[in-house]
Amino acid sequence: MIICPENHKTISIGSKAKNLFLLLEAGFQVPRFFCVDKDFQQKEVLSYLDTRFPGTASFSVRSCASLEDSGEHSFAGQFKTFLRVPGEEVPVRIREVLADGERPKTLSYCRAHHLDPDSFAMHVIIQEMIEPELSGVLFTANPQGILNETVIVCGRGSGDQIVEDKTDATTYYYHLTDNTCYYERTALSPLLSPGQVKELISLSGQIKTLFDMECDIEFAIRKQKIYLLQVRPITSIDTEAPVIILDNSNIVESYPGITLPLTQSFIREAYYQVFHHLMLRLTREPKTVEKINDTLKHMVDAVNGRIYYRISNWYDVLLFLPFRRRLIPIWQEMMGVKNRTVTSAVEGQISPVTRLKVTCSFFRLLLTCPAMMKRLEQDFQEIIRYFDSLDTTGADNAALLKFYHKLLSRTVEKWDITLVNDMYCFLFTGLLKGLLKARHVPDCELAANRAISGIRKLESMRPIEALQKLAAAAKEETVHAQLCRIDTNEAYYRYIKDNDTPFSLALQEYIREYGDRNVEELKLESKTFRTDPVLLIRCILRYTESAGDTAFTKSKESPPLTGIASFFAKRAAVGIRNREKSRLYRGRLYGLMRSLALQMGENLYARGRIAQPEDIFWLSCEEIETAEAELSLDLSGLIFARKIKYEGFSALPPFSRLIFSGKVTDKAPKRSQKMRHAPAEGSYTGTPCSPGCAEGEVLVIEQPSPGLDTKDKILIAKMTDPGWVFLIAQAKAIVSEKGSLLSHTAIISRELKKPAVVGIGHITEYLKTGDRIRVDGDTGTITLLSGHGTQNSCGKSY
Repeated sequence: MIICPENHKTISIGSKAKNLFLLLEAGFQVPRFFCVDKDFQQKEVLSYLDTRFPGTASFSVRSCASLEDSGEHSFAGQFKTFLRVPGEEVPVRIREVLADGERPKTLSYCRAHHLDPDSFAMHVIIQEMIEPELSGVLFTANPQGILNETVIVCGRGSGDQIVEDKTDATTYYYHLTDNTCYYERTALSPLLSPGQVKELISLSGQIKTLFDMECDIEFAIRKQKIYLLQVRPITSIDTEAPVIILDNSNIVESYPGITLPLTQSFIREAYYQVFHHLMLRLTREPKTVEKINDTLKHMVDAVNGRIYYRISNWYDVLLFLPFRRRLIPIWQEMMGVKNRTVTSAVEGQISPVTRLKVTCSFFRLLLTCPAMMKRLEQDFQEIIRYFDSLDTTGADNAALLKFYHKLLSRTVEKWDITLVNDMYCFLFTGLLKGLLKARHVPDCELAANRAISGIRKLESMRPIEALQKLAAAAKEETVHAQLCRIDTNEAYYRYIKDNDTPFSLALQEYIREYGDRNVEELKLESKTFRTDPVLLIRCILRYTESAGDTAFTKSKESPPLTGIASFFAKRAAVGIRNREKSRLYRGRLYGLMRSLALQMGENLYARGRIAQPEDIFWLSCEEIETAEAELSLDLSGLIFARKIKYEGFSALPPFSRLIFSGKVTDKAPKRSQKMRHAPAEGSYTGTPCSPGCAEGEVLVIEQPSPGLDTKDKILIAKMTDPGWVFLIAQAKAIVSEKGSLLSHTAIISRELKKPAVVGIGHITEYLKTGDRIRVDGDTGTITLLSGHGTQNSCGKSY
C-alpha cells in the first residue's frame, strides 16, 4: 500500500514518516517522499515512481518501524538504509529493509528494552535523493543535557559520510540565551556562512515548537536551500529530570573569567554555611532547614571553570520570604538578572506556620540590620586581630587546614547578616525607583542614581584615596627614583629593610590595611598587593603620572528629594555603605585564606609533591586534605591534567546562563573558535548607573591589572569587581557588559563621578581599543564617533 501526503492521516505509521509529513504540512522544505507497508506491490511502487517522480535520478530507502525513533528507543543501527538507489531497484531495497524487521537481532532488541514484539510493525520510506554540498545534524538542545544550547554538526556530502566518520565535520554550539556561537573544526572541515547558521537556528526553534520536544534533525544543503530529512527526539535528554538553571548575574563581578579549584571549593562551602545560618535565623526550624539542605549545598556551582549562582535554588530560598511576588522582581533588577522567570521546587510546600515565623524574623532583621552590621564589623575586626596574631611559621598542612576551617567557621557563622543587608539596600533602592516612577518624575532613573550618589565615608573609596596620597608623596624626586628601581618583590623587601622613612612606613601601612584589594581579589589564586607588593609600586608610579581628576560633562541637577522619597534614599544609602564595607572585609578574609593556602603550597613544594607553591590553587580543599592522608596520591599528574582541561575552558565563551537537564556537566572543548557578532549601527543602549557625559578613546580591557594605564580612556569591559577602583579612578568613563544599579561598577563610578553604563551585551566585541565614543550616563546611550568598531565585529564567511 502506498502511503502519501493525501492519505497518511488515515493509516498508522511509525514516527519517522509521521514527523516528515508534519514538517511537509507545516511548510518546511522536505524532499518528496512516500511510504509502503509489508504488503506493497512492486508494480504499484514502480508506477507511483514513474507518475510522481518523473526524471528523479535516485532515491533513499530506509526503515520506518512503529517503535523506531521514539522518545525512549531509537533502534539505532538495527535497520539498513540505502542511498542513491535507481528507481528500478527500489522494490528490491524495500524488501531488504522489511526483512530487517523480522531478523533475530530485532526481536532481541525488543526483549532487551522490554518492548512487545507483537506491537512491532515495519514500514519503509522512499524519498527523493538530494545530492547535497553539505549535510549534517541539528540538535535543538545539546545532547549532553544543556537545554539552552543548539548544536549543528555539518560536513561535505551526504549525511552518511558524517555518521560513519568518512568526512571531516565542523560542530557549532549556539548559545540561545546570549546569542553567541563558537565552533570546533579540523583543517579540512567546511564552514557555514553566518546566514546559514542563522537560518538553521531559526529552523531549530520552529521545529521544537511544532513538535513540543527537543529534536534531533537531519538536514542537507543544496544550492543554498536547506532540506529537512528526518526529525526524532533527542533520547539522551531525560524529560522527567529536574531542570537546573545557572546564572552568573552579579557573581561574575566577584569571580570573572576562570576560577581555580581551591577557590571553587572554598566559596561552595562558604555559601552553604552562610545560607544555612540564614535559613535557621529566618525559620527557627532546624527540621525545615534540613529538608532543603541539598538546595543550600548548591547555591553556587562551577561549570567550565566559571562560577555561577544555581539561581533555581536561590528562588527556593526567596520564596520563603513575605511579599515574595514583589520582592523577587526587585531582587532580580538589583542583581542584574535579565531572565525574570522564577522556577522553584518548594513552591506550595511551605507551611503557614513557617511562613508566619519567617515574616516575623524578616521584618525584625530589616529593622535591626544597620545595628547588626555594626556588630559584624566589630566581630570581624576581632577575627582579623586573632588570626593576625597567630604564628603559623613552620606549621604543617594538617595544622594549617585546621586554621583554614576555623577561620571559615568563625566568619560565616555571622556573615549571613550581609545577605539581609543586601536585601535591605535592594528593597529601599527598589522602593525609591518605584516611587519616583509612580510620581512621574522626569528622568526617574537619573534621579534615583543621583539620590544614592555621594555617600559619605564609603569604605570602598578608602583604598583609592590612600593610594592617591601615596602617589602624591612619591612625586618627591628621591622617593620616585627609589621606586623606579623596585622591579621585583625581593627589591621591594630590600627597600623596606633599608629605608625606615615615612614613605616606607606608609607603604607598609597601606599593605596592612588594603593589601588584599586588587582586581579579581576574591579568587584565592589572584596576586594582590600583599602577596606581590611590586604591583603596588607599579600602581603608585602610574598614578604619579596623573594630573588630577578627569573632566567630564555634568548632566542637569535633579530636584532634591523630600518626604518618603528622601527616607527611602537615606535608607538605601545606609545599606550601600554597609554593603561596600562588608566587601572590603570579605577581601581581607580572602587575603587570610590566600596566605594559608600559599603556605600549604610551600609545604607541598618542599616535599616535592607539586612543581611550584602556586600549584596549590589547582587543588580543591578536599584534595589537599586527602593528600595529607594518602602520600601516594599523584598531585603533579592531577594538576597537569587539570591545567590542560582549563586551557580548553578558557577558550569557551563566558555563558551568562546555562540550563541543564538532570545534572550539571562541564564541556570538553577542542580547537574552539568564536563567531563574532554583527554590531548595531553606531549606537548602543544599556542601563545608566552613573550620570554625566564623556567623550574619549576606547580601551577594551581583557586582562585587568592595577598598573594598567587608563588615564583619560573610556573603559570597555565584560564586568568589573571591587579592585577595578584603581582603573576607574583615572578613566573618563566605563561601560560594561554585566552589571546593575547596585553593582560595584555603578557604586564606584557614582562616587568617583565617572559616567557609567552597564548591561550592554557583547560591547567588548563591538568596539576596539582606539575607537572614539561618547558615553551618556544619563540615558545609557553609547555613540560611536570614529574608529573601527564596526569593522571589529563584522562577520566574514565561517
